[in-house]
Amino acid sequence: MSGVSARNDMTGHPGDGDHSPAQGDLRVILVGRTGLDQTLRRDRRIEVIRARTPMDAIGELSDPIDSDTPARTIVIMAPDSEPAPDELPGFVHGLRIVDPSVRVARVGGDGGAPYNAVVHQGADADDLRLVFDESLAPPTAAVPQADLDEPASDDADIDEAPAPAFDLTTDLAPLEMITRGRDPLDACLGLIRQRLGRTDVRYVPVEAGATHGNPRAGCAEVRLGATLVGLLVLEGPAPADSELEALTKHARWLGAWIRLSEQQRALRLGAFTDSLTGAWNRRYFERYGAAAIEQARAARQTLTVLYFDIDDFKQYNDRYGYEAGDEILTETVRMMRSVVRPSDRVCRIGGDEFAVIFFEPQGPRRPDSQPPESIYDIAKRFQRQICGASFPKLGGQAQDTLTISGGLATYPWDGVDADALRKRASELAVESKRQGKNVITLGPGAERVCSRPDQT
Repeated sequence: MSGVSARNDMTGHPGDGDHSPAQGDLRVILVGRTGLDQTLRRDRRIEVIRARTPMDAIGELSDPIDSDTPARTIVIMAPDSEPAPDELPGFVHGLRIVDPSVRVARVGGDGGAPYNAVVHQGADADDLRLVFDESLAPPTAAVPQADLDEPASDDADIDEAPAPAFDLTTDLAPLEMITRGRDPLDACLGLIRQRLGRTDVRYVPVEAGATHGNPRAGCAEVRLGATLVGLLVLEGPAPADSELEALTKHARWLGAWIRLSEQQRALRLGAFTDSLTGAWNRRYFERYGAAAIEQARAARQTLTVLYFDIDDFKQYNDRYGYEAGDEILTETVRMMRSVVRPSDRVCRIGGDEFAVIFFEPQGPRRPDSQPPESIYDIAKRFQRQICGASFPKLGGQAQDTLTISGGLATYPWDGVDADALRKRASELAVESKRQGKNVITLGPGAERVCSRPDQT
């Protein structure tokens, strides 16, 4: 029951379970088994993130969990998770490409370049702040031209195969794509063609579970551990042995980038979605809202936020249990999504609080359509839909009793940014409750654009 309660009440973290909430000024990424987890997680002033591999650490550093993430970051390496000595400078250089101010330390040992410091097993937040403050500039170290490792064997496990080397002085293009949430494949293929001196290299994806008999001399398998995901193919003249060897090494290199891209995609999904309902979360609302308003401002368009919550939601939790509450929240999102447009975003921002961003970047689909007017119709249709819904866990008690109260606020008149619109729409929802609940109140800006003959 307590686990369900944590989801229902939004006290649990909607993303990766290895993230502790950021409430201070220091972010610590622990790579491997550092032994520092328990000590650091007791200190609410810092955000602690665990990464299994060095490449995971680059992904975590490049994609902060939200806008409140502390600006100062320390990456701490466990001795058993360090890259090989000739790869270590390239890895640290890669971290500093993503965040020039990052500090990199290791647990125990002698330290030295390219590390900023060595920390001991009992290090606490104050020790780490001292590390950050005393290492005002990262040590310089030459970055070697890293060679490509041998490919993993067919039965290699994804966590047991030795990590391929990355030359981060030239591999910036795929890293840049990944940190922006984009597919790095084209950037990787560009580098492979350049390095092989051939323009006829292409990537052919393979369906999961498929097998490949390597019928062509000019292709190499791209794998994620033991799983075949694609083929790197030379379509032109048959390659020399040296070219085929280089192609095989680059197939392994490409597999590592694909793996990092998938891990990053999963991190983003976990960071921006609500694990219970599948709706976008508050972080996403803030980021998408800010970007959408900028676009609306440039195009002189309007944008509307609907804020709503479920009337007397607590009574359903108390009377029927948190599983029933979870069902209500999940179905609420499903029904809301069934009536909104593809460009709109449904976000859960609190226990039973939701905010929907209504924005059509291409403008209304019908020239005579006023966007907030159609939004009001959508909101009313959803209101009727949830009132008439049946929820199995409530028995026959839900239909005609479950209602929502909400408010509609429109940019630019009711607010000039996403947070201002949310707050104004929330205030309007409170007014709806004062009017007897099951009401949607429009703000002055929404009324200005929504004005219709039957309202005058």
